[in-house]
Amino acid sequence: MATDPYARFGLTLRGWAFPGGSSRKVPAKLVTRAPLDGRGDAPFVDIVDEADRVIAAAQFDEITIDPPLGRSPRRMHFPDEAMFETEDHDGVRSLTGQTRGDLLSSYEAFRPRLVAVIAALAVCCWVLWRYGLDLMVTAAIALTPAGLLGYMDQGTLQTIDLTMADDTELDDAERDRVRQIFSTLLAELPASKINDRDFKLLFRNMERIGPNAFAMPGGTIVMTDQFVEKFPQEDVLAGVLGHEIGHVVESHGLRQTYRSLGMYFLIGFLAGDTGPIIDEILLEGNLLLSLQFSRKHEASADEFGVKLTADAGYDPAGLQMFFREIAKGGLTPPEWLSTHPSSEERVEQIEGYIDALD
Repeated sequence: MATDPYARFGLTLRGWAFPGGSSRKVPAKLVTRAPLDGRGDAPFVDIVDEADRVIAAAQFDEITIDPPLGRSPRRMHFPDEAMFETEDHDGVRSLTGQTRGDLLSSYEAFRPRLVAVIAALAVCCWVLWRYGLDLMVTAAIALTPAGLLGYMDQGTLQTIDLTMADDTELDDAERDRVRQIFSTLLAELPASKINDRDFKLLFRNMERIGPNAFAMPGGTIVMTDQFVEKFPQEDVLAGVLGHEIGHVVESHGLRQTYRSLGMYFLIGFLAGDTGPIIDEILLEGNLLLSLQFSRKHEASADEFGVKLTADAGYDPAGLQMFFREIAKGGLTPPEWLSTHPSSEERVEQIEGYIDALD
Protein backbone atom coordinates (compact mmCIF):
# COMPACT_ATOMS: atom_id res chain seq x y z
CA MET A 1 0.00 0.00 0.00
CA ALA A 2 1.36 3.46 -0.90
CA THR A 3 2.11 5.87 1.94
CA ASP A 4 0.22 9.18 2.03
CA PRO A 5 3.05 11.75 1.63
CA TYR A 6 0.99 14.61 3.05
CA ALA A 7 0.63 12.87 6.39
CA ARG A 8 4.42 12.68 6.80
CA PHE A 9 5.27 15.88 8.71
CA GLY A 10 8.29 16.15 10.97
CA LEU A 11 10.54 13.79 9.01
CA THR A 12 14.29 14.30 9.05
CA LEU A 13 16.65 12.87 6.42
CA ARG A 14 20.41 13.28 6.68
CA GLY A 15 22.62 13.78 3.66
CA TRP A 16 24.37 16.53 1.70
CA ALA A 17 23.25 19.79 0.17
CA PHE A 18 24.31 21.56 -3.02
CA PRO A 19 23.20 25.23 -2.73
CA GLY A 20 21.61 26.74 -5.83
CA GLY A 21 24.18 27.71 -8.47
CA SER A 22 27.00 25.97 -6.59
CA SER A 23 28.76 22.62 -6.90
CA ARG A 24 29.91 22.79 -3.30
CA LYS A 25 28.76 19.82 -1.23
CA VAL A 26 27.98 20.44 2.44
CA PRO A 27 26.60 18.17 5.16
CA ALA A 28 22.90 18.89 5.68
CA LYS A 29 19.57 17.49 6.61
CA LEU A 30 16.14 17.67 5.03
CA VAL A 31 13.25 18.48 7.36
CA THR A 32 9.52 18.42 6.60
CA ARG A 33 7.04 20.68 8.39
CA ALA A 34 3.37 21.46 8.24
CA PRO A 35 2.21 23.81 5.45
CA LEU A 36 1.48 27.42 6.20
CA ASP A 37 -2.14 28.51 6.43
CA GLY A 38 -3.68 28.77 3.00
CA ARG A 39 -0.85 26.92 1.23
CA GLY A 40 -2.67 23.62 0.68
CA ASP A 41 -2.12 20.21 2.25
CA ALA A 42 1.42 19.51 1.00
CA PRO A 43 4.19 19.80 3.62
CA PHE A 44 7.01 22.27 3.37
CA VAL A 45 10.50 20.88 2.96
CA ASP A 46 13.63 22.67 4.23
CA ILE A 47 17.29 21.92 3.61
CA VAL A 48 19.18 22.87 6.78
CA ASP A 49 22.95 22.89 7.28
CA GLU A 50 24.81 21.87 10.44
CA ALA A 51 24.35 25.37 11.92
CA ASP A 52 20.58 25.05 11.38
CA ARG A 53 20.66 27.65 8.64
CA VAL A 54 18.04 27.11 5.92
CA ILE A 55 19.77 26.56 2.55
CA ALA A 56 16.59 26.06 0.51
CA ALA A 57 12.87 25.65 1.12
CA ALA A 58 9.91 24.67 -1.03
CA GLN A 59 6.53 23.04 -0.92
CA PHE A 60 6.72 19.27 -1.39
CA ASP A 61 4.89 19.23 -4.72
CA GLU A 62 7.39 21.75 -6.13
CA ILE A 63 10.32 19.38 -5.61
CA THR A 64 11.54 16.89 -8.25
CA ILE A 65 12.82 13.59 -6.86
CA ASP A 66 14.99 11.35 -9.02
CA PRO A 67 13.78 7.74 -9.31
CA PRO A 68 15.78 5.16 -7.34
CA LEU A 69 18.69 3.47 -9.08
CA GLY A 70 20.02 0.52 -7.10
CA ARG A 71 21.76 1.79 -3.96
CA SER A 72 22.83 5.09 -5.51
CA PRO A 73 21.98 8.19 -3.40
CA ARG A 74 18.54 9.74 -3.95
CA ARG A 75 18.49 13.33 -5.19
CA MET A 76 15.84 16.01 -4.66
CA HIS A 77 15.86 19.12 -6.85
CA PHE A 78 14.44 22.41 -5.51
CA PRO A 79 12.99 25.26 -7.62
CA ASP A 80 16.01 27.55 -6.91
CA GLU A 81 18.36 24.81 -8.32
CA ALA A 82 19.45 23.69 -4.87
CA MET A 83 19.79 19.92 -4.50
CA PHE A 84 19.66 17.55 -1.57
CA GLU A 85 21.29 14.11 -1.74
CA THR A 86 20.75 11.26 0.73
CA GLU A 87 21.43 7.56 1.06
CA ASP A 88 18.41 7.15 3.35
CA HIS A 89 16.23 5.30 0.84
CA ASP A 90 13.73 4.25 3.47
CA GLY A 91 13.37 7.86 4.59
CA VAL A 92 12.69 9.04 1.03
CA ARG A 93 10.17 6.24 0.63
CA SER A 94 8.43 7.42 3.82
CA LEU A 95 8.12 10.84 2.22
CA THR A 96 7.06 9.81 -1.28
CA GLY A 97 5.28 6.54 -0.67
CA GLN A 98 5.92 3.36 -2.69
CA THR A 99 6.53 4.03 -6.39
CA ARG A 100 7.19 1.79 -9.40
CA GLY A 101 10.81 2.90 -9.27
CA ASP A 102 11.07 1.76 -5.65
CA LEU A 103 9.70 -1.64 -6.59
CA LEU A 104 12.23 -2.05 -9.39
CA SER A 105 15.03 -0.89 -7.11
CA SER A 106 14.08 -3.48 -4.51
CA TYR A 107 14.41 -6.19 -7.16
CA GLU A 108 17.84 -4.86 -8.18
CA ALA A 109 19.18 -4.72 -4.63
CA PHE A 110 21.49 -7.55 -3.62
CA ARG A 111 20.05 -9.54 -0.78
CA PRO A 112 20.70 -13.08 0.50
CA ARG A 113 17.63 -14.33 -1.31
CA LEU A 114 19.19 -13.19 -4.60
CA VAL A 115 21.69 -16.01 -4.23
CA ALA A 116 18.77 -18.45 -4.09
CA VAL A 117 17.20 -16.83 -7.15
CA ILE A 118 20.46 -17.11 -9.11
CA ALA A 119 20.85 -20.73 -8.03
CA ALA A 120 17.27 -21.47 -9.11
CA LEU A 121 17.91 -19.88 -12.51
CA ALA A 122 21.07 -21.95 -12.91
CA VAL A 123 19.09 -25.11 -12.12
CA CYS A 124 16.39 -24.11 -14.62
CA CYS A 125 19.03 -23.56 -17.32
CA TRP A 126 20.55 -26.97 -16.60
CA VAL A 127 17.14 -28.67 -16.72
CA LEU A 128 16.39 -26.93 -20.03
CA TRP A 129 19.73 -28.04 -21.42
CA ARG A 130 19.38 -31.59 -20.10
CA TYR A 131 15.70 -32.27 -20.70
CA GLY A 132 14.32 -29.39 -22.77
CA LEU A 133 15.27 -30.85 -26.14
CA ASP A 134 13.80 -34.25 -25.26
CA LEU A 135 10.55 -32.65 -24.11
CA MET A 136 10.31 -30.62 -27.31
CA VAL A 137 11.08 -33.71 -29.39
CA THR A 138 8.30 -35.62 -27.63
CA ALA A 139 5.87 -32.77 -28.27
CA ALA A 140 6.90 -32.57 -31.94
CA ILE A 141 6.37 -36.33 -32.37
CA ALA A 142 2.89 -36.06 -30.89
CA LEU A 143 2.03 -33.23 -33.31
CA THR A 144 3.51 -34.85 -36.42
CA PRO A 145 0.71 -35.74 -38.86
CA ALA A 146 0.64 -39.25 -40.32
CA GLY A 147 0.78 -37.80 -43.83
CA LEU A 148 4.17 -36.22 -43.13
CA LEU A 149 5.55 -39.57 -42.00
CA GLY A 150 4.46 -41.10 -45.28
CA TYR A 151 6.24 -38.36 -47.24
CA MET A 152 9.39 -38.90 -45.18
CA ASP A 153 9.34 -42.60 -46.05
CA GLN A 154 8.85 -41.83 -49.73
CA GLY A 155 11.73 -39.37 -49.82
CA THR A 156 14.07 -41.79 -48.06
CA LEU A 157 13.08 -44.68 -50.29
CA GLN A 158 13.65 -42.60 -53.42
CA THR A 159 17.14 -41.72 -52.22
CA ILE A 160 17.90 -45.39 -51.50
CA ASP A 161 16.66 -46.49 -54.93
CA LEU A 162 18.71 -43.82 -56.70
CA THR A 163 21.96 -44.39 -54.85
CA MET A 164 22.34 -47.91 -53.45
CA ALA A 165 19.52 -50.32 -54.32
CA ASP A 166 18.33 -52.39 -57.26
CA ASP A 167 15.03 -54.17 -57.74
CA THR A 168 14.63 -57.32 -55.68
CA GLU A 169 15.59 -60.62 -57.27
CA LEU A 170 13.72 -62.75 -54.75
CA ASP A 171 10.97 -64.88 -56.28
CA ASP A 172 7.34 -64.32 -55.40
CA ALA A 173 7.14 -67.37 -53.16
CA GLU A 174 10.07 -66.25 -51.02
CA ARG A 175 8.74 -62.71 -50.69
CA ASP A 176 5.28 -64.00 -49.79
CA ARG A 177 6.82 -66.22 -47.11
CA VAL A 178 8.56 -63.29 -45.43
CA ARG A 179 5.48 -61.08 -45.80
CA GLN A 180 3.42 -63.72 -44.01
CA ILE A 181 5.82 -63.57 -41.06
CA PHE A 182 5.55 -59.77 -41.14
CA SER A 183 1.74 -59.92 -41.16
CA THR A 184 1.71 -62.38 -38.27
CA LEU A 185 3.83 -59.99 -36.20
CA LEU A 186 1.64 -56.98 -37.04
CA ALA A 187 -1.46 -58.92 -36.02
CA GLU A 188 -0.09 -59.04 -32.47
CA LEU A 189 0.21 -55.26 -32.22
CA PRO A 190 -2.59 -53.53 -30.31
CA ALA A 191 -4.26 -50.68 -32.15
CA SER A 192 -2.71 -48.18 -29.74
CA LYS A 193 0.78 -49.26 -30.86
CA ILE A 194 0.16 -48.77 -34.55
CA ASN A 195 -0.32 -45.00 -34.12
CA ASP A 196 -1.57 -44.43 -37.68
CA ARG A 197 1.63 -45.89 -39.15
CA ASP A 198 1.31 -47.38 -42.62
CA PHE A 199 3.28 -50.59 -42.12
CA LYS A 200 4.62 -52.23 -45.27
CA LEU A 201 7.52 -54.52 -46.07
CA LEU A 202 9.62 -53.94 -49.17
CA PHE A 203 12.55 -55.86 -50.63
CA ARG A 204 15.63 -54.49 -52.36
CA ASN A 205 18.77 -56.02 -53.82
CA MET A 206 21.61 -54.17 -52.03
CA GLU A 207 24.87 -56.02 -52.52
CA ARG A 208 26.99 -53.21 -51.08
CA ILE A 209 24.90 -53.14 -47.91
CA GLY A 210 24.66 -56.89 -47.44
CA PRO A 211 22.28 -58.70 -45.07
CA ASN A 212 20.23 -56.04 -43.34
CA ALA A 213 16.80 -54.64 -42.62
CA PHE A 214 15.91 -51.10 -41.62
CA ALA A 215 12.83 -49.11 -40.70
CA MET A 216 11.57 -45.66 -41.63
CA PRO A 217 9.43 -43.42 -39.40
CA GLY A 218 6.16 -43.94 -41.29
CA GLY A 219 6.22 -47.73 -41.07
CA THR A 220 8.08 -48.71 -44.23
CA ILE A 221 10.54 -51.53 -43.55
CA VAL A 222 13.11 -52.55 -46.15
CA MET A 223 14.76 -55.97 -46.07
CA THR A 224 17.60 -56.80 -48.42
CA ASP A 225 17.66 -59.86 -50.64
CA GLN A 226 20.98 -60.69 -49.06
CA PHE A 227 19.36 -60.91 -45.61
CA VAL A 228 16.70 -63.37 -46.75
CA GLU A 229 19.34 -65.48 -48.48
CA LYS A 230 21.71 -65.43 -45.50
CA PHE A 231 19.05 -65.95 -42.81
CA PRO A 232 16.15 -67.96 -44.25
CA GLN A 233 15.07 -69.27 -40.81
CA GLU A 234 11.60 -68.02 -39.89
CA ASP A 235 12.57 -67.33 -36.26
CA VAL A 236 15.49 -65.14 -37.31
CA LEU A 237 13.37 -63.30 -39.88
CA ALA A 238 10.68 -62.77 -37.23
CA GLY A 239 13.20 -61.56 -34.65
CA VAL A 240 14.76 -58.95 -36.92
CA LEU A 241 11.42 -57.79 -38.34
CA GLY A 242 10.08 -57.49 -34.78
CA HIS A 243 13.12 -55.40 -33.90
CA GLU A 244 12.47 -53.04 -36.83
CA ILE A 245 8.77 -52.83 -36.01
CA GLY A 246 9.85 -51.77 -32.51
CA HIS A 247 11.84 -48.86 -33.99
CA VAL A 248 8.70 -47.69 -35.81
CA VAL A 249 6.25 -48.15 -32.93
CA GLU A 250 8.52 -46.32 -30.49
CA SER A 251 9.28 -43.52 -33.00
CA HIS A 252 13.03 -43.98 -32.75
CA GLY A 253 13.72 -42.76 -36.28
CA LEU A 254 11.53 -39.69 -35.90
CA ARG A 255 13.04 -38.94 -32.49
CA GLN A 256 16.58 -39.10 -33.85
CA THR A 257 15.56 -36.92 -36.79
CA TYR A 258 14.11 -34.18 -34.61
CA ARG A 259 17.02 -34.31 -32.18
CA SER A 260 19.47 -33.82 -35.03
CA LEU A 261 17.59 -30.74 -36.24
CA GLY A 262 17.83 -29.03 -32.84
CA MET A 263 15.73 -26.54 -30.90
CA TYR A 264 15.57 -23.88 -33.64
CA PHE A 265 13.69 -26.21 -35.96
CA LEU A 266 11.57 -27.67 -33.17
CA ILE A 267 10.41 -24.25 -31.99
CA GLY A 268 9.40 -23.39 -35.54
CA PHE A 269 7.74 -26.76 -36.02
CA LEU A 270 5.74 -26.49 -32.80
CA ALA A 271 4.74 -22.95 -33.78
CA GLY A 272 3.62 -24.18 -37.20
CA ASP A 273 6.27 -22.24 -39.12
CA THR A 274 8.79 -24.66 -40.65
CA GLY A 275 9.14 -22.86 -43.98
CA PRO A 276 11.21 -24.81 -46.50
CA ILE A 277 12.85 -27.00 -43.82
CA ILE A 278 10.43 -29.87 -44.29
CA ASP A 279 10.88 -29.94 -48.06
CA GLU A 280 14.65 -29.61 -47.94
CA ILE A 281 15.51 -31.77 -44.92
CA LEU A 282 12.75 -34.14 -43.91
CA LEU A 283 11.32 -35.18 -47.26
CA GLU A 284 14.34 -35.56 -49.47
CA GLY A 285 15.66 -38.53 -47.48
CA ASN A 286 19.37 -37.90 -46.96
CA LEU A 287 18.95 -36.92 -43.31
CA LEU A 288 17.40 -40.23 -42.28
CA LEU A 289 20.14 -42.15 -44.06
CA SER A 290 22.79 -40.29 -42.06
CA LEU A 291 21.34 -41.06 -38.63
CA GLN A 292 22.20 -43.76 -36.15
CA PHE A 293 19.98 -45.09 -33.42
CA SER A 294 21.35 -44.75 -29.93
CA ARG A 295 22.28 -47.74 -27.81
CA LYS A 296 19.19 -47.04 -25.73
CA HIS A 297 16.97 -47.18 -28.81
CA GLU A 298 18.63 -50.39 -30.03
CA ALA A 299 18.16 -52.06 -26.66
CA SER A 300 14.54 -50.94 -26.56
CA ALA A 301 13.90 -52.32 -30.06
CA ASP A 302 15.58 -55.60 -29.11
CA GLU A 303 13.32 -55.98 -26.09
CA PHE A 304 10.25 -55.05 -28.13
CA GLY A 305 11.18 -57.53 -30.87
CA VAL A 306 11.75 -60.39 -28.45
CA LYS A 307 8.31 -59.94 -26.86
CA LEU A 308 6.53 -59.45 -30.19
CA THR A 309 8.03 -62.57 -31.79
CA ALA A 310 7.15 -64.64 -28.73
CA ASP A 311 3.57 -63.34 -28.79
CA ALA A 312 3.34 -64.22 -32.49
CA GLY A 313 4.43 -67.81 -31.81
CA TYR A 314 8.04 -67.64 -33.00
CA ASP A 315 11.14 -68.54 -31.03
CA PRO A 316 12.31 -65.25 -29.44
CA ALA A 317 15.88 -66.54 -29.60
CA GLY A 318 15.82 -65.85 -33.35
CA LEU A 319 17.13 -62.32 -32.85
CA GLN A 320 19.86 -63.70 -30.64
CA MET A 321 20.79 -66.19 -33.37
CA PHE A 322 21.14 -63.29 -35.81
CA PHE A 323 23.65 -61.44 -33.66
CA ARG A 324 25.59 -64.59 -32.87
CA GLU A 325 25.88 -65.29 -36.60
CA ILE A 326 27.10 -61.77 -37.24
CA ALA A 327 29.80 -62.13 -34.56
CA LYS A 328 30.84 -65.54 -35.84
CA GLY A 329 30.81 -64.65 -39.52
CA GLY A 330 32.50 -61.27 -39.25
CA LEU A 331 29.59 -59.49 -40.92
CA THR A 332 29.49 -55.75 -40.28
CA PRO A 333 26.10 -54.04 -40.63
CA PRO A 334 26.00 -50.57 -42.22
CA GLU A 335 26.27 -47.59 -39.90
CA TRP A 336 23.36 -45.65 -41.35
CA LEU A 337 19.84 -45.50 -39.94
CA SER A 338 20.32 -48.52 -37.68
CA THR A 339 23.36 -49.93 -35.93
CA HIS A 340 23.61 -53.58 -34.95
CA PRO A 341 26.75 -53.99 -32.86
CA SER A 342 27.86 -57.62 -32.94
CA SER A 343 28.84 -57.85 -29.29
CA GLU A 344 28.49 -60.56 -26.67
CA GLU A 345 27.02 -57.91 -24.38
CA ARG A 346 24.06 -57.48 -26.70
CA VAL A 347 23.52 -61.22 -26.98
CA GLU A 348 23.48 -61.41 -23.17
CA GLN A 349 20.99 -58.56 -22.98
CA ILE A 350 18.64 -60.38 -25.35
CA GLU A 351 19.02 -63.49 -23.19
CA GLY A 352 17.79 -61.40 -20.28
CA TYR A 353 14.77 -60.20 -22.28
CA ILE A 354 13.94 -63.83 -23.13
CA ASP A 355 14.24 -64.91 -19.50
CA ALA A 356 11.89 -62.11 -18.49
CA LEU A 357 9.15 -63.61 -20.67
CA ASP A 358 8.83 -66.60 -18.35
